[in-house]
Amino acid sequence: MSFSAKDLEVIKRFWEDEIIATNVYSFLKRKVKGEKKEIFDKLSGMEMGHARIWENLAKEKFNKEFKVGLTLRIKVFFYKVLAIILPLTFMINYLELGERTATLEYSTLLTKFKNEPKIYEVVKKIIYEEIEHETMFLEMIIGERSKLARVKEAIYGMTDSLVEILALVIGLASVIKSPLTIGLAGLIAAIGGTFSMTSGAYLSAKSQNDLYEGAVRELDVKDMVARSLLLKDLKLVLEEKGVDRDAVSEIIDGLKENPKALKNLVKSVAIEETPTNPKEVAFTTGIYYIIGALPAILPFLFGDFFPVNTVFIAIIAIVLSSIVSFLAGMFTAILSGTKIIRKALENVLIIIGATLATYTIGSIAKVLLGISV
Repeated sequence: MSFSAKDLEVIKRFWEDEIIATNVYSFLKRKVKGEKKEIFDKLSGMEMGHARIWENLAKEKFNKEFKVGLTLRIKVFFYKVLAIILPLTFMINYLELGERTATLEYSTLLTKFKNEPKIYEVVKKIIYEEIEHETMFLEMIIGERSKLARVKEAIYGMTDSLVEILALVIGLASVIKSPLTIGLAGLIAAIGGTFSMTSGAYLSAKSQNDLYEGAVRELDVKDMVARSLLLKDLKLVLEEKGVDRDAVSEIIDGLKENPKALKNLVKSVAIEETPTNPKEVAFTTGIYYIIGALPAILPFLFGDFFPVNTVFIAIIAIVLSSIVSFLAGMFTAILSGTKIIRKALENVLIIIGATLATYTIGSIAKVLLGISV
């Protein structure tokens, strides 16, 4: 099978990911003690081995040599900073999601080497080791899932409030001159929104728990009674995610003798729900909904005591909300395994877009309808 420049890009990205993982695992080894130190040391060595495999493959198939450049060094530094400032559980959750993604991506590449048995077996071995890594991380954060879920609810409540309340007060700022009036309107809206969010979060958590418990019970029964059905579920999920059928068959064959890894992998890729306490979810969502509204409301409440223009106060509210939204986006990405900077910037752009839209609508209404308070 011929290889394209796009294949080289994919292989280089895999290599970069392995280099980053090698450095991050080695760095995390210094933060932990006992068994975890040994685990991270082992993982670091494995990832370096994977990096060498991708590097050798690039030399063999493309006559291309990979080098650690400035951009990659910056990425490594960024991840090390994250490892310093984040609780270990958060970092492990992010790494576990990354290993899951790597497993799926490597599996899609496996079909490229059907006619090259030596390379095929090497890539297949990498896939099995990535599955093993994910299982290790899952075991590390057993019992911590509920805490992670609460953080997700907190961020959800905060970001929802940020967009809604900021859009409201900025829209009002285009037609109302009094900062205090705008601030009070935003506060009333935030209190009303809190009751709505709390009720919705409670009902959503209860439904989510029912779905999760049902799915786990089904997996347990299949594992005990008919493991072949568990293998079938994994096959369907992987194929739905775009993994080649032959590659899926290879992965499944390797997991037949490892029931623990099989069950963990099926649970991680097939069950998206996470068990939570509905009361805690409702409380957390409600509290952080109010907190999320403060960057938008406080500048108007305090701005009334100073001789400043309403537009200037609105700019301060947008800047504060954008900063909070950027940080919230980073945590969302860490908990969901997505690109951190991309998600953070996406949050900020949504904030800015919403405020521009509501301010524009308010300004148009002011001109066309003569509304001014």
